[in-house]
Amino acid sequence: MTVVAVHHAGSGGGWTHRACARCLARERLIPLVFHPLRHDGSRLTYPEIVPGELVATLAPLGESPVLAAPIGRLLAAVARTKDRTLDADQRHAAHDAARAAVARLREAARQESGTVREPR
Repeated sequence: MTVVAVHHAGSGGGWTHRACARCLARERLIPLVFHPLRHDGSRLTYPEIVPGELVATLAPLGESPVLAAPIGRLLAAVARTKDRTLDADQRHAAHDAARAAVARLREAARQESGTVREPR
């Protein structure tokens, strides 16, 4: 089970939301460990630019540290595409960066999926 959200209660412990790999894929959830630092801890889903088959490939990898940098780049690039202060050229460049981030994420997932884990 992978932690995907937390809710801090002012007077108590709050709660932690966990999801299995199937739920991660079905609901397109990003593990909490990869959420941006300023995020409030609620559930965060992969942006639409990430194809469903890639989300399904990422789900069994859960919180693999190999995915941290590519997911961070993806979220930053997608946020930039939504910046309304950009001119047309900057917006185009932001979309290119988002597509490149998806490609990097796909490569990281491929490498991590191909890693054979030895039993300890």
